[in-house]
Amino acid sequence: MAKVKPKRSERKPKRKAREIVKRKPSSGSWIEAMTGQDAKWWVAEVQGLITKHSRPTKNPWHGTTKTSMAMAELITLVQKHGMPKKGPAYDGNMRMASILSFILATWYLRLHRAKSYDPRRPVRHRQAAYWSRLGYATALFMAIVDESKDVEMFPGQNWESPWDPTTTDGYFV
Repeated sequence: MAKVKPKRSERKPKRKAREIVKRKPSSGSWIEAMTGQDAKWWVAEVQGLITKHSRPTKNPWHGTTKTSMAMAELITLVQKHGMPKKGPAYDGNMRMASILSFILATWYLRLHRAKSYDPRRPVRHRQAAYWSRLGYATALFMAIVDESKDVEMFPGQNWESPWDPTTTDGYFV
């Protein structure tokens, strides 16, 4: 008697199906590596500082904030969490700027998204928030990648690709 080949659905798999590996991105978070706190923590801190330095106005939907006080306190927080007292040398101005700009851009972009998707807001306001967020994100992206004005922004700076095989190996750090 001939062997009957089992139907495809009845065949046993030769090997186990691959499992999907789920990882939390926090371990690879740039802001967490720089400050010891993740982006969620920083957004909550910014929100808390704004609440702390705000007061109600005649408009029941929007108060007023002493922004300079909230930002000064944020700088103090970054100084506490993101500026190591020991370790390898690093330009403190660059470090502060990178951490602050990341925190504020994250807060601004996430907040704008929240406003765009809030069903309690009028649709025209939600759409305006969407376009404002998109405009900012586009401008930020261009500021990051457009090198056309670098020579004007940093006159006297020498420019040479570090990946050029004939690049100069300098000595100043």
